[in-house]
Amino acid sequence: MLPKPHRLRHERDFAKLSVKGRPMYGPFCVLRAWKSGSTPSKIGFVASGKMFKKAVTRNLIRRRMREAFRPFLPTVPPGYDLIFVGRPEVITSDFVALRESIGHLLEKMPKELERPMTRPPKSPRSRRGEIAYAKATGTERPTKRTPLEPRYPEQAK
Repeated sequence: MLPKPHRLRHERDFAKLSVKGRPMYGPFCVLRAWKSGSTPSKIGFVASGKMFKKAVTRNLIRRRMREAFRPFLPTVPPGYDLIFVGRPEVITSDFVALRESIGHLLEKMPKELERPMTRPPKSPRSRRGEIAYAKATGTERPTKRTPLEPRYPEQAK
């Protein structure tokens, strides 16, 4: 486990990162990063229940990513929130290759965050995520809708 000050713990922080975070793709995981200004940087590890049905597998993936990340903890600059989202390749990958992949993602993170966003963040699927998305993009908070009505009409075009 990471030291307590470095852990991303609250659900709202994970939801905010999934909406606002800049994605960087690697062969074994996706890094979502956002410059939050928090000191020290907060880090979280995610293994989706949609992708990995068994809790044993989800825990294995999170443990592998956490241990592969551990040597890089002192090199992470302060002021960032990070989420590592595991892919199925994490289970069968060589641990050294996983560690190199995470190192590469962390190296390119500051440069990627300096570049302007090329497209708006993707709208979430959950109700709670929709509210966070509305806050992040400055649009009005969603109301109840009929099942056939699109979530965000401007994106349905």
